[in-house]
Amino acid sequence: MREALASHVNRVRELAEHVKGNEQATKQSLIGPLFTLLGYDLTDPRQCLPEYRVDFGKDRSVKPIDWAFLQNGRPIFFVEAKEAGRKLAGFDEQLADYFAKAPEAKLGILTNGIQWRFFTDIVNENVMDKEPFVQWDVLADDQPPIDFLTVLQKSEYNAGLLRAFAQRTRQQNLLVQELARLLEPAPEFTKLAIARIETRNLTAAVVESWKPIVANAISEWAKQRALASVLEAQARISAPPEEPQAPKVETTQEELNAFAKAQRLLGPERPIAYEDTVSYLKIHLQERRTAVFCRLLAGRKKPCIWVPLASERVVPLAASLPVTIPQLGWSCVTMESIDDLDKLGELLRTSHEHVRSALRGKAAEPSDGGGPAV
Repeated sequence: MREALASHVNRVRELAEHVKGNEQATKQSLIGPLFTLLGYDLTDPRQCLPEYRVDFGKDRSVKPIDWAFLQNGRPIFFVEAKEAGRKLAGFDEQLADYFAKAPEAKLGILTNGIQWRFFTDIVNENVMDKEPFVQWDVLADDQPPIDFLTVLQKSEYNAGLLRAFAQRTRQQNLLVQELARLLEPAPEFTKLAIARIETRNLTAAVVESWKPIVANAISEWAKQRALASVLEAQARISAPPEEPQAPKVETTQEELNAFAKAQRLLGPERPIAYEDTVSYLKIHLQERRTAVFCRLLAGRKKPCIWVPLASERVVPLAASLPVTIPQLGWSCVTMESIDDLDKLGELLRTSHEHVRSALRGKAAEPSDGGGPAV
């Protein structure tokens, strides 16, 4: 997705001047392509309706909104578009009217193709906030808001998840503002933060030079924590359900066959074992059952495996099979059948080595008498 967004930014940079003052050209050249990138089909009226109008009553005439994006026939978010070069201030009122009239929609977007403003209803439910929870200037900002755009993808869209993201982003923004205020008059905090990494004497000049770095680091830390919380919420929504009150765990022949394939793909120099659960088969290093490098979810129309690797490492090894992020720290590869496991030997070996290296690292560390197992 990063590469696709980088291409989109370059496209906006090249075309922005050519569509200034022309709303229709802005929609076609700058705004629509972003939603296409996120997986929406703007030509399918089941997904997206242009010039959408809701009933405000006979006593009030209102202009249609530029786009309503739909799910199961009901709007989930609205987009109000202006031509490139037009200032967005003052144009959120119409968006707020539509937001209030369709309470199932939890996102309002105002954009001119260059500046993007994303609103929801954190302060008062069903009343669009006056301030956006995310803003993006395509040409000015160093990086797109990838964490939010990931949540906005058609394949990932969930109103509850989006609201949780917005809530945490708003809290993060408030906290960053407060921390920025606190950091400015408090060199003692900066001294405490850099004491273990700065080798020079902590003179007033040295502390002053670190202040903006510490502030940016806190902002980035808060951002990462917010994204982690959203991904955890997503995992709770999409994680494979466990069967409650199951009398016992039964290891199926399909699971045994899959484990045998994994053994063959890894070879005798990588001994492994398994432990079955209600939801999946845990495959782990032979020497430690908590050193799990693969979770196999069989017994479904499309079986899948989870590995404790970042998706960037998994995609090149997934033999063009779909890769998702079901849980923080894990990636999931969905197969057509268990036979596809034969295509994933390099992935299994990489995951095995990743977990074994982590285990060695733990063994090399001085023992503190506790801590979680690998």
